[in-house]
Amino acid sequence: MNPKVSIIIPAYNKAELTVKTVDSVLRQTYNNIEIIVVDDGSTDDTHQRLISYGDKIVYIHKENGGACSARNLGIKAAKGEYIGILDCDDLYLPEKVEISVKYLEENMEAGFVSTVAYLIDETEQVQGIHCLGRNKGTGWITKKLLAGNFVCNSTVIVRKSCLDLVGLFDETIFFPADWDMWLRLSENFKAGYINVPLSMYRTTGSYLARHLDQSKKEELIVLEKAFKRNTILREYLKNKAVSNVYRRYSLNYLFCGDINKSREFLIMSLRKYLLSPKTLFLFLCTIVCGGRLSSVQRFFKRF
Repeated sequence: MNPKVSIIIPAYNKAELTVKTVDSVLRQTYNNIEIIVVDDGSTDDTHQRLISYGDKIVYIHKENGGACSARNLGIKAAKGEYIGILDCDDLYLPEKVEISVKYLEENMEAGFVSTVAYLIDETEQVQGIHCLGRNKGTGWITKKLLAGNFVCNSTVIVRKSCLDLVGLFDETIFFPADWDMWLRLSENFKAGYINVPLSMYRTTGSYLARHLDQSKKEELIVLEKAFKRNTILREYLKNKAVSNVYRRYSLNYLFCGDINKSREFLIMSLRKYLLSPKTLFLFLCTIVCGGRLSSVQRFFKRF
């Protein structure tokens, strides 16, 4: 019998998409999968849609507490040797679990594995691809990961024993909770990477754009936690990592139409790490283009 794999799907008010997500797991070529759907207090017809699956899934209902609390409840209930975290609007391609488990079985030094993902819209049309170089996603990746989260959430399969060591998702943060988890895993275990698209990650929605201040604050909390755990890391690495956060949010504010706040965050980025060519170039673009938003946006699209 193949090792059991538990796929955790936190669901909240996306009944139609959640059904598609569950169906994508049911279509897997791997034959020993436990599907755990944790309904985080949905008020739509998620409950009615999911109970129709009967014993094909494990359905857990809880009061609304956020995606991390739903993930954690699912992990605690899981019986599998391997755990997959799959958001309720993302999809697995049919060989996703089989290929991921094969990789972990053949690479015992890897604690978790991620893959390439197709980026899709609300109609499942492919809009792009999330792909890393093999050297970036494999091995001891903590220092690279401190520069920014490059691990696509719904592509990861992790050994449950690794989660037992590093702990569950941090329920006090929301937006970068996955980054926090990958950092903790990467500090203790090597990462694996499969250079094949095996998941489909949905990029629709503007929730993050409406909560940029909260998201930025939480990313800085993730970095503070990481550097407290890793006191041997040099101070310049911390400054560079924080600078990267400010630069990313400069881009976010720009594409939300706030050029003044974008420039403000570029200045904050440079104060933390003056030697970044990307940040210097972007700051010069804002000066050359003045207040012409469309002109600055054209420059920034390169990043």
